[in-house]
Amino acid sequence: MKTQPYHIVRNSKIHGKGVFAKRPIRKGVKVIEYTGDIISVKEADKIGVQQDDQGHSHTMLFTVDDKRVINGNTGGDAKFINHGCDPNCEAVQYGDKVFIESLRAIPQGQELTYDYHLVVDGKITEDVKKEYACFCGSPVCRGTQIDAKIVAKSEKKQAKKKAKKAKAESKKLREKAKQAAQKAKKKLKKKGKKDKKK
Repeated sequence: MKTQPYHIVRNSKIHGKGVFAKRPIRKGVKVIEYTGDIISVKEADKIGVQQDDQGHSHTMLFTVDDKRVINGNTGGDAKFINHGCDPNCEAVQYGDKVFIESLRAIPQGQELTYDYHLVVDGKITEDVKKEYACFCGSPVCRGTQIDAKIVAKSEKKQAKKKAKKAKAESKKLREKAKQAAQKAKKKLKKKGKKDKKK
């Protein structure tokens, strides 16, 4: 007897299509395999990231190792699983295979999500975060699909830059105030000398 699949694909409140629990799922279950052709990183770079009508970027590429990537565009339903900041699933790799496994018990009808932990090249600006915006709706939503550690590191770096800039500005202001005070002192001295001559 063939077992019923754990999932069903339908429209999602998060974004586009989503994958939902067709029946209750226990914690620790391999819900679905992330399938597709295994291609080189070079080929994956050519496929790149697609943008929807709202300017949000999407990728259906899953890194296997530093040379190979699963092209989800040619794969099954797992490519429709949306990102979530408080996910009920996670991606687990077994050799060349990647499975989406349940992190906790999932009731029938609940949308399946996992944290994409997206890695994005270059500076993580507010625009880049918006490009990879998250719409999971979780109370702990970080607003982007970019990996939380990368976002935190970027924010820390930006905060240091701001602090350094503020310190430099403060030093500049102190220098200006010092120069203004010296000018005023010189003016008073000159005025004092003129008054003595009178």
